[in-house]
Amino acid sequence: MLFEGIFDPFISVAESALSADFPALFPEEQTAIAGAMTRRQREFIAGRTCARQAMNGLGLADMPIPMGVDRAPIWPGGVTGSISHSTTRCAAVAARHSDGIKALGIDLEEAAPLDEALAEDICTLSERIWLERQQPFIRGLLLTAIFSAKECAYKCQYPLSHAIFGYDAVRVELKLAEESFTACFETDIAPFRTFDRLDGRIAFRRGYIVAGMMIR
Repeated sequence: MLFEGIFDPFISVAESALSADFPALFPEEQTAIAGAMTRRQREFIAGRTCARQAMNGLGLADMPIPMGVDRAPIWPGGVTGSISHSTTRCAAVAARHSDGIKALGIDLEEAAPLDEALAEDICTLSERIWLERQQPFIRGLLLTAIFSAKECAYKCQYPLSHAIFGYDAVRVELKLAEESFTACFETDIAPFRTFDRLDGRIAFRRGYIVAGMMIR
């Protein structure tokens, strides 16, 4: 599994290729993709299927995970989780609040370099300075890793803040040799305060970048 070792053992992880065949959705979930393009439908179905498989790993039966008005998954009571997909693969994680987990976040990306011009949109000033100090041939891939870490941190904090914000609200410090990263808030986003830090894991695995984070 791509996410092996990213999370503690009591957090359940499920993965699948987007090319796999998936079961039908629950009626409560169907409305989320009514009229959506075929690819979006496939991504949504794959995500919900992986999420249910992750919940099965916690000993839970299959249950619907509808989409809220904010487009975030509505997990069953007592459960927290996160879903992500790249263009070719999908993954989901789930945990019980009773195990001390408040929130989870994951991100999955193909390990392909982003256009460095996108750094203006994705990175804070300090992140751009750090990128400029790296070897030119790897900057685009490191930019993808920064993007992935920020997506992961955003998903993890959202169940607690319910706040939508831009990439400049969080500064990422990558520690790729340790397969870890830190996300530091650059502004107050309740319940988080400026300079609050969230620790996550990030790794390059078989052509993908995987990132994971939990808040206890």
